[in-house]
Amino acid sequence: MLDPFTFTCFFSAMSITVPIFLFFVNAITTRIFISFLITQIFFFLGFRVFSPIKVDRIPVLKIKDENTQEIRFIKWFFILIGFTNILLQLFSYKLVGIPLFAESRLGIYGESGGINNLLKRILDVTLQCHIFLTIFFVYFKRKSFFFKMLTNVSVVFILLVSVLSGSKGAFMSFGLAFFIYALYSMRWGDISLFFTIKKFIIKFGVIALLAAFAVIMLSEEEANPFIFLLLRIGQSGDVYYMAYPNNVIDLVPTVNWFIALFGSPLSLLRIIPRAMVPEPMGYFIMQYHHPDVEFRGPNARMNVFSYVYFGIVYSPIYCFVIGAVFSFFRNKLFYLLPSNIFGCIYYFLFLNAALKLESDFQSALADFINLLTVLPFFVIISYYLSLKNANA
Repeated sequence: MLDPFTFTCFFSAMSITVPIFLFFVNAITTRIFISFLITQIFFFLGFRVFSPIKVDRIPVLKIKDENTQEIRFIKWFFILIGFTNILLQLFSYKLVGIPLFAESRLGIYGESGGINNLLKRILDVTLQCHIFLTIFFVYFKRKSFFFKMLTNVSVVFILLVSVLSGSKGAFMSFGLAFFIYALYSMRWGDISLFFTIKKFIIKFGVIALLAAFAVIMLSEEEANPFIFLLLRIGQSGDVYYMAYPNNVIDLVPTVNWFIALFGSPLSLLRIIPRAMVPEPMGYFIMQYHHPDVEFRGPNARMNVFSYVYFGIVYSPIYCFVIGAVFSFFRNKLFYLLPSNIFGCIYYFLFLNAALKLESDFQSALADFINLLTVLPFFVIISYYLSLKNANA
């Protein structure tokens, strides 16, 4: 239940019930419904390109002796990531405010651009790394007093940030990260941690649910937390019930598929002018129904995205490729990365990005770009400091 893949599949499964419901109530044309079915089938075929991970077949190595250089490296990485994340989070609250109390927490960084956008990109990477490294040092036995304090401060700070983020599922990040850490630790010989998940999963689920209720009561006025969560699940397929009825999807402005996919990074590199980058499809769909709403809209799931930019004929090919890439990061990358904590971190970060490919390609692409541009800086500095400290 704490597998990030399962978490993603749950909301995906809830979303695809919407087109089926629309078909039964005659609110979707046969042409669009067939396009939806074919693209979904091709996505599943693409996902089967790589065999799924089977826990009982993971090659388990003998527990290795601690690599002094590697431990020194991970400690510096934790210090650098931890302090950077804490300082930038506090700075962001001063600069743009607290997301929990913002009118639109999703647009709090993006609406102003510039330094706000850069800040968001760095925080997206450092927060995920901070969560994962905190879990690692919670279980790391030989901690000095400094690292015990840093670990405790990190736990408290991440909990506070999770509440102030305004995200109802923020606390799930702990559970999802712990699952990946426990699963990947089997590769370096620690099989006990994975099987302890069953002992606390129900307790964690209750705590995460109560935390979600608390965030809802703080951020949503006069909202019933239970009904709000059910509504959130029901809204997983919002792009379908906003785009498919009355053929609204055919009204979405279309551009060249390559620009639609990679327009944002091409614009940042000054290869194309910013004016050529299409606005998010969800913004157009939302404004079609609610012209007074800005900077909000449903995520363009792959079926809708591919239909608009690739057409009925080529959209299945796009969905097959997305399924294959999705499968690679979920099933194949697990075995290709080194069997140490850094391989574990990279797997966690890239998997989180890849899991967004089906629901929001642009968000997934932004995450990949953030990882490839931000993460190397912290890795190189940490490695340099660990070598300098070793030679001191």
